[in-house]
Amino acid sequence: MKLTDISTLNLPAGSLTAWRVRGPSVTNENWVKDSRRASYLQEASILGALDDRDNNRSTFSWLGCAFDMPADLNASAFMTAIRQWVDRHETLRSDLIPVGAARRLARMTLKPGAVEVCPSEVGDFSDAQSLANSLEALFDREVTPLHWPGYLFTTLSHVNATTVCLAVDHTLIDGYSLVQIPWEIHTLYAAALSASETSAAQPVLPPVASYLDFAEAERKASEALTSSHEDILRWKTFVAEGDGHLPSFPLPLGAVGDGLTEQPSGHAKVLDKNDAHTFAQICRSAGGDIFSGLLACLAKSAYERSGQKVFRTMIPFQTQTAHRLPSVGWYVGIGPVAFPIDGHRPLTEAIRDAADGLVGVKALAQIPMPRVAELLDQPLRDLFMISYMELRRVPGAREWATWQVRIFRSRSIDPDEVCLWCARTHDGLFISYRHPATHQAAATIADYIAQTKDLLTSVIATERG
Repeated sequence: MKLTDISTLNLPAGSLTAWRVRGPSVTNENWVKDSRRASYLQEASILGALDDRDNNRSTFSWLGCAFDMPADLNASAFMTAIRQWVDRHETLRSDLIPVGAARRLARMTLKPGAVEVCPSEVGDFSDAQSLANSLEALFDREVTPLHWPGYLFTTLSHVNATTVCLAVDHTLIDGYSLVQIPWEIHTLYAAALSASETSAAQPVLPPVASYLDFAEAERKASEALTSSHEDILRWKTFVAEGDGHLPSFPLPLGAVGDGLTEQPSGHAKVLDKNDAHTFAQICRSAGGDIFSGLLACLAKSAYERSGQKVFRTMIPFQTQTAHRLPSVGWYVGIGPVAFPIDGHRPLTEAIRDAADGLVGVKALAQIPMPRVAELLDQPLRDLFMISYMELRRVPGAREWATWQVRIFRSRSIDPDEVCLWCARTHDGLFISYRHPATHQAAATIADYIAQTKDLLTSVIATERG
């Protein structure tokens, strides 16, 4: 499983088709006024995009997924699969519309069964780069938080398969929601294909909870908090210990010239599946898990280069409860993590320290960061994030290699931000990353990941004797 940029997908030559979801006019009775409010994250993203548009800044916020389907794709069955997918997830049928000078977000939601799918040929492409450029331009233009539907399916027809490339704006989806899409579409497509010609294909996937209900409930719970709540006080302490800021990457990265250059990215396989299993056992024996073990190794690598005795970062957590797990939405919160690190102590102690540092952080991440900023009465910007995803239990995960599943993202322009995305799949443990566009940052981050990989390998070799 690779999280990358669209330019590195290396898609084959072929014919590109766009499959656009269309709904009736907003005045149609199938569009219903909806009192459920935007989540804090949705509101911040949409208002930020409006501000960028007003100031002629280009920003993009979509996530993408590519996967293979049969070369002889049945267009009717594929359109049925898309329609049923949209009907299954209410957030995909909901639009948030800025109203008035204050830009209050009003929600309109489309009833199930009201969309159609309209295919159109984009063109034939003979080389990967021109295809990637055209796809990126298409997604940048059509997949935004500022208009519905905020997602777009495309297919690339070539000799060996039909490759689906889908982009969805981040206001509608998170990483776990994204990686379940290949299985959903394959399942719905197979059912549509097997339906008789005289009967309509019936949905084969059960109904799921709505992100819209979650967003309203999260908003009510967050609004009830005050600045004296224990979780807000813990946030306040963390920010104060960082001199009023959230943590940045602990090593020098160099200054970006104009601040308008796209962030470079990279990807590394740090453990194969057998080594990942061994490392997980080591971590459990030390009182942690594979994520706290990975955090400990990342912290030790930073300590060896910086000498900083406290490792500080921001960690995303899934805010979905069990009954919402198949539901598509932006079910993510972010929490602050800090723990001591000493290069002279054994890794087992660092793993325990990392595990201790994670205690209670998921509860902090249940409070949307825009609400935390309101209660602290100061802006908050997370500049150094480490994400971990356990992907082995995602539906269809064992088929990802066969389906050639890849995850990609829109480009980012940021002079300071460093993001690490760690994922465990049936093939091992992987780290994807992006960083500021400087030569120093490129060398530093690559060395940092390599050093962490070497540390992981050394720990496993020691364990095996």
